[in-house]
Amino acid sequence: MLSEQTNSLIQYFHTPSEEFLKSSIYITWAGHRYCDAEHMIGPRVLDTYKLLFVISGKGYLKQGDNPLMTISQGDIVILFPKDKHHYYADPEDPWELMWVSFNGTICPTLIKEVGLSPDNYILTNSMTHSIQRTLQTLINSLGDTDDVDRLCATGQLYILFAYLRQIAKNQKNRHYMSNQDPCVWKAIRFIEQNYYLDINVEMLCKHVNYSRSYLSRIFKNELHMTIPEYTNMVRIQNAKSLLTETDMPMHEISTSVGVHDSFYFSKLFKKITGETPRDYRKSHKLNE
Repeated sequence: MLSEQTNSLIQYFHTPSEEFLKSSIYITWAGHRYCDAEHMIGPRVLDTYKLLFVISGKGYLKQGDNPLMTISQGDIVILFPKDKHHYYADPEDPWELMWVSFNGTICPTLIKEVGLSPDNYILTNSMTHSIQRTLQTLINSLGDTDDVDRLCATGQLYILFAYLRQIAKNQKNRHYMSNQDPCVWKAIRFIEQNYYLDINVEMLCKHVNYSRSYLSRIFKNELHMTIPEYTNMVRIQNAKSLLTETDMPMHEISTSVGVHDSFYFSKLFKKITGETPRDYRKSHKLNE
């Protein structure tokens, strides 16, 4: 393992053994960079896959024969092995990037399940708190010299793909819904990005600029659930991540997902999942 750290760059490298190169998936490089206006990579090709996560700012990227694309805050990009690419930061609003490079026999299957390909390699506006938290854990684990922690990094990569698969599924549904009524798509994105706030229907109506009666009706027609039901579902999904990936106490998890009554949080969690938060943590926590 080789690492390099500066004030604007943290990155770790891992050189797998010959035996490990034959495994289903392995990580070679991960990091976090606050880019300056001059940041530019390539043109080049890699031997591995690379996931790029845009935390803030924006930039421009070209891969293969595809046109130059603007990549903005919240976007997730996958670079494919042997496909020539280059990318660079926007001089006026340079981006902050996190990334992980990986390879292995299962990678084509995982990437196909996410719905990505050399011609469709961007998940737009898809970053979430759970993804960023998982990616940070991955980077920290890769930086440790203990082989157990490197295995933890690989586990975090599988978790990232689980999130990406769900995002791809949601975006497919959103694409369909956006053709029906854009206000529903906008409301969904607002909920998923701000679930930890005291979201209510009035707040959503103001954000999408629609009446309460119209938004409530069209939302339920499209998703077959009410706005509060969908908001609670998103909160519980994020609570699951906190329960399995952290040791935070229940009242802190409850507050972190926007439910300020921990007793109500427990009731809501059991109603949606069929388990109490404590039972869910016991049966799903990665290190137990």
